[in-house]
Amino acid sequence: MRVMGPKTAMAGPAGERGIALLLVLWVIVFLAFICAEFSWTMRTETSTAANFKEGSQAYYAAEAGVNRAIIELLRAAASSRSSVFADSEGDEEPDGPGENPGDADGAYDELQLWVAGGGPYRFELGDFFCEVSVIDENNKVNINSFLNQAQNDPTRLKSLLESQIGLEGDDRDIVADSLLDWWDKDGNVTGTQGAEDDYYGSLDPPYPCRNGDLPVIEDCLLVRGVTEEVFYGQGRRMEERIVLSPDELEQFIAGGGRGDADGSGDGGGDAYGPEGFPGTRLGLVDVFSVTSSTTSLQVNINSASLEQLVLLPGMDAKAARDIIAERSRRLFESPTDRLPQYANYEVWKKMIRVQRPSAQNTYTIVSRGVSRDGRISRTVRCSLLVSASKCIISDWRTGG
Repeated sequence: MRVMGPKTAMAGPAGERGIALLLVLWVIVFLAFICAEFSWTMRTETSTAANFKEGSQAYYAAEAGVNRAIIELLRAAASSRSSVFADSEGDEEPDGPGENPGDADGAYDELQLWVAGGGPYRFELGDFFCEVSVIDENNKVNINSFLNQAQNDPTRLKSLLESQIGLEGDDRDIVADSLLDWWDKDGNVTGTQGAEDDYYGSLDPPYPCRNGDLPVIEDCLLVRGVTEEVFYGQGRRMEERIVLSPDELEQFIAGGGRGDADGSGDGGGDAYGPEGFPGTRLGLVDVFSVTSSTTSLQVNINSASLEQLVLLPGMDAKAARDIIAERSRRLFESPTDRLPQYANYEVWKKMIRVQRPSAQNTYTIVSRGVSRDGRISRTVRCSLLVSASKCIISDWRTGG
C-alpha cells in the first residue's frame, strides 16, 4: 500500500498559505513605509512653516529697530541735551560701552536718546529682541572726493589701501589704478594696472566703465580687482562689516595696540595687518562712503564708536571706554577739552576731530532681530539722511 497520497494532497494548500503570508507582510511593510514618509513630510512642512514664521517675525523686529532708530535720531537732532546716555531716571553713566542698564536676569532696558557711536541699543519686542547700531558716515572718507585728490597723487590712494585695507604689491596697484579709471571721466588707462571700457567690455556679462562719481559704495564691487574680501573685509560675515563683533574686538584688544603684536601700542606696525588685527581686516566699505563730507581719515571723537576709537593708533580699550563714558555726560568741545588726560593722547590726537552733531547728517543703521533662543535672526542695513524735521532712507538691504 502506498502512503504518499495524503501528503501529496496537502502540499498545495500549505504552499498557498505561505505565499499569502508573504504578501501580507509585504503589504504591511509598504504601508509602514508610506506612513513613515507621510509623518516625515508633515514634520518637515511644520518645521519649515515655523522657521518661515519666525524668520518673518525676526525681519519685522529688525525693521522695527530701524523705525525706532529713525524716531530717536530725529529726537536727537532736535534735542539740545548733551547727555546721550541719560535714562528716564537721571542716571549719568551707562553700565558699559554698548550696554543698556538692565536687570540681573539680562533683560533689555531702553535708553531715552540714541546717537551715533553710543550703541548697540537693545530692546525687547514680543518674543524677539532687537539690537541696533548707529554709525556716523562722516567718520568715513568720501570716496569721490578722495579719488579726485588722488588723481593728482595716486600714491596717496595706494598708501591708504596698503595701510587700511592691507593690500600690497600688484593687488594694491590693480585696485588703486582701476578705482581711478572707474571714477575719472576719460578713457585713458591709469598707470600699468588700470582698466577702462576695453577690459569691462570683455567680461561676461560685459558692462561699461562708470567714468563718473560713484552713486553708491557698492559700485566698487564692479571695479577690477575689488573682490568681496577686499570690499567687505577679511574674516567677517557680510552683516558684520560695519562694526566688529565682540569676539573680534576682544581678540584685537588682547593683541595690543592698533599696529603692534607686542602690545606697545605705538602704532608702528601695519594698521590692520595680521599682527595688529589678527584674523580680521577692514574692507573698502569700512573706510569709504559716498555720503560722507570729509576727505580725511580723522574720526569725530563725539560720534566715533568703540570699535573706531580702538582702531586709532595708540588708543587702548580702557581709554576708548573712558572717552565714551565722559562724552555721555558732556560732549567734547575741542581737542584739548579733557582729552589730554587719556593714554597716548599725543599719538592719536592727530587722527581725531572734535565736532558737535550737526543739524543734518548721514547715518548707517544696522538693525538685527533675533529670537529668544538665538536660532533665528534677520538683519536690515540702511542709510539715513537725518535733519531736524525729516529723515530720508537712501538704501535698504537685508540679510540672514
